Amino acid sequence: MSKLTSIFLTILAFGISIIAVILQSASYVYYDARNVYRVYLNGESLGIIENKKDLEDYINKKQNVIKAKYNVDNVYIPNGLKIEPETTYNEKIETVESIYNKIANEEDFTINGYTITIVDEKETKDKNDKKQTQKIKEYIYVLDKSILKDAVDDVVKSFVDEKQYEDYLSETKKDQTALGTIIENVYIKEQISIKKDKIPANEKIYSTRQELAKYLLFGTNEKNKTYKVKDGDNVKSIAYNNKMSTTEFLIANQDVQDENSLLYQGQEVVISYIDPIITIVEETHSVQKESVRYKTIEQKDSSLYKGTSKITQKGQKGTSKITRKIEKQNGKITEALIVNTEVLKEPVSKIVKVGTKQSSYSSSGTYTGPIVIDASGDWVWPTVRNYTITEYWGYGLRSSIGETSSRFHDGIDIAGLGCGSPIYAAKGGTATIAGWYPGYGNTVQINHGNGYSTLYGHMNGVYVSLGQTISKGQQVGIMGNTGYSFGCHLHFKADYRGSSINPLSLYS
Repeated sequence: MSKLTSIFLTILAFGISIIAVILQSASYVYYDARNVYRVYLNGESLGIIENKKDLEDYINKKQNVIKAKYNVDNVYIPNGLKIEPETTYNEKIETVESIYNKIANEEDFTINGYTITIVDEKETKDKNDKKQTQKIKEYIYVLDKSILKDAVDDVVKSFVDEKQYEDYLSETKKDQTALGTIIENVYIKEQISIKKDKIPANEKIYSTRQELAKYLLFGTNEKNKTYKVKDGDNVKSIAYNNKMSTTEFLIANQDVQDENSLLYQGQEVVISYIDPIITIVEETHSVQKESVRYKTIEQKDSSLYKGTSKITQKGQKGTSKITRKIEKQNGKITEALIVNTEVLKEPVSKIVKVGTKQSSYSSSGTYTGPIVIDASGDWVWPTVRNYTITEYWGYGLRSSIGETSSRFHDGIDIAGLGCGSPIYAAKGGTATIAGWYPGYGNTVQINHGNGYSTLYGHMNGVYVSLGQTISKGQQVGIMGNTGYSFGCHLHFKADYRGSSINPLSLYS
């Protein structure tokens, strides 16, 4: 090999080496690893940034409106935002402003506060009468955890007698045989927890006990519907005309003492329906004196003409002292158990002689028999004694159990006697329903004539058949819990000429 060739090869080799170094150097710059942060919003990547704190500081700086609104010093990233460290080589680095804009359009920023979680297992029934349990979660946000206790206390006092509640809290001992009511327990049915949290700033955040109590009681943040009192208005008429019970009206207007309170013309009252978020359960020991209905005994008398009757002994009501254990949910009786009954005065039965003698007419067709002394028109009470009426006819409190779209209760609910206790016909007539009926379960309906009919719902058993002639006081079934019912009771309904009437009016 010549010297010239050798020199050329040496120069070539050197040149190749330099090129290789240059290429290697260029490759190293291109694939240089960098420590960055990837930003995820609800699991989806928004891009990468150089510094996590820069994004947090930028968010805090930009949210002066939120700071002023809630009087806080700091605003934080959304709860659904995750900023994770990562190593990258060639991916584009986003600016914090670009990432901020992506976040601001999608998710709420957060502030320091507290999350209240309400969990309730509500039992409902479907169209096929099958019970279903449904877990419901409610999230409420507050700045100060102390307002929860105060707001709940306000809701409790909406449903519970304040004096009795004070005695309960102070553990005042009372004679359980004396007349009156003693609260034995008060609690919230739902599970409620509160924890310090980053709460979303654009959600509803409660800052006062009054504001939170209103939501817990009415179930809405909308402004209460109001009504200005007119001349001649009273608590009962305003409540009825606005499809409320007087109890619901008094809860919504706690400055009105009772249903007999005088209202002045122009006074503004709340007519919004309550729909509580929480359920206040009150367990009481109640001792009351109650009148006992007398029985009417009909005796056949051949000396009286058919269609006539005569009272030979007037009925007198008796008196009993009844001790009950009562459970209420948001002011509505859900269970009533009689634990003791003391008869203070026995009732005196009414005795009526009923004629069986055939009527006579003169040759001219004129009736010559005696005139009617007293037509027996008494209605028989449909259950045995010592019952409890748990819900009355008319507009009533919303129930947290089995709530329907209708607020009008078309009968009375009679309970406290236990499943299997007898149900009697209030008056004689013909059975127009005898069996399963939608909503009412096992049902008997009786047409009494003269425009009157009565219905007996939710029974466990029906003892009459369709079209059967039924006598007054005849047992038509047994108390139960069938149909759209939550607890053993009788739904007793009365109609006159096709319109619902208060069943208690039959006995007045």
